[in-house]
Amino acid sequence: MTDSNNRPVSPVNGQPLPRGKPFTSETAREAGRKGGRKAGINIKKRKTLREELLAVLTDMEIPEKNSEKKVPVQEALSVSLIKAALNGNVRAFEIIRDTIGEKPVENVVASLQDGGDFVLTITGDADAQD
Repeated sequence: MTDSNNRPVSPVNGQPLPRGKPFTSETAREAGRKGGRKAGINIKKRKTLREELLAVLTDMEIPEKNSEKKVPVQEALSVSLIKAALNGNVRAFEIIRDTIGEKPVENVVASLQDGGDFVLTITGDADAQD
């Protein structure tokens, strides 16, 4: 198969094939192998956001306001979060409460058709959106 410029096209999607080697199962396998290797390298290079945040929280220090003293980022964030909660920020309060393990458990009672009761415990974040 060729396009209007007489270039070979892929039998799968009709897109022009790269110049050079003809498109065969062998060249496709080789290209897939190269792509898989590069993806693996990139995954190893890139830290997960969680790992990166944990490293910054524990290792980095920032100057304290109105002082020459440096404090760990985690401590500065904790103080800032507590100040926000004390100023009436309900979300900040909820984050603190949930982080220290005092998040309330939601219980839902439902009845079966035969009259038996069961308790359904929902442990996820009720505010989470998909």
